[in-house]
Amino acid sequence: MNTKQLRLAQLEEKHLTVNVRSHPLRPFREDLNSKGFATSRGLRHKRDGTRVKVAGRLILVHTPPTRSGVRVMFITAEDEWGLIDLVLFPKQQELYARTVLSERICLFEGLVRRVGQGGVSVVIERVLCLEDFLRGLK
Repeated sequence: MNTKQLRLAQLEEKHLTVNVRSHPLRPFREDLNSKGFATSRGLRHKRDGTRVKVAGRLILVHTPPTRSGVRVMFITAEDEWGLIDLVLFPKQQELYARTVLSERICLFEGLVRRVGQGGVSVVIERVLCLEDFLRGLK
């Protein structure tokens, strides 16, 4: 995957506000798979506490107030097969909030957190932008 394809996907989304040809992660899926990234489909089968890597286009970042006053970022990202729920706690926010708030596509590493019958989220430990990931492949 090259940066030309990344730029083309970014321009398409910026000017059209949609990706017409395919999901913006699709051109990178082979590289992501080779580095052990799970998909939203595969995430459903992971055990609580499992360390995972996922990638997605950011759909929503929400920081509602809590009773304790601690701001937690709840993030919804989307890959080619569905939505991924992520949680970014204050300690990691200091390190990664800027990336989350400024990038359209991010790569996340963290721990699976299972809640209830089918609820799965990832507690984020590390965030990377797509361009940094691609530079690391060279």
